[in-house]
Amino acid sequence: MDKRDFIYRLFVIIMGLLQPIIILIVLGDIDSISSSWNTVLQPLFICVNAMTSYFFFSAHRWGMSSVLLLLLTAFSIESFPIFHIILAIGFFVTCVYPIYRLERWRYYLIPYLFCIPIGLDYGLFWGEFWAIWVLCSYHAHIVIYMYKIGVNRRHSL
Repeated sequence: MDKRDFIYRLFVIIMGLLQPIIILIVLGDIDSISSSWNTVLQPLFICVNAMTSYFFFSAHRWGMSSVLLLLLTAFSIESFPIFHIILAIGFFVTCVYPIYRLERWRYYLIPYLFCIPIGLDYGLFWGEFWAIWVLCSYHAHIVIYMYKIGVNRRHSL
């Protein structure tokens, strides 16, 4: 991974981390992240999800999650509520498989699955908030790890 790719990936991760915080600050405690579609934050929702989808598409085993995220972004909760909800559930469920498959960081599944009771007890927005933060932490961990390996390889030559 070169420095430019590393910076791009970290930028997408940081935007993913900031999106729910920005939504919370601007809109307050809304029903779900997708509820920001019909607000002034629609461009943020679309851009962050599109960037994340592209990021996932380039990551090993994240192709299905990538497609589902892009589709749920295209089909708003307002115009296509049932289809959007199915896509959103599919997205969060398909994120389990690649995390599980990578044994080294499988422990991220524990906090990721903890988003279910958070969503049920405190509201969907908070469950999504937690899940997004765990996914971003997981990917940041891998991106930084892979970048360090590349740097160490270049220095050892």
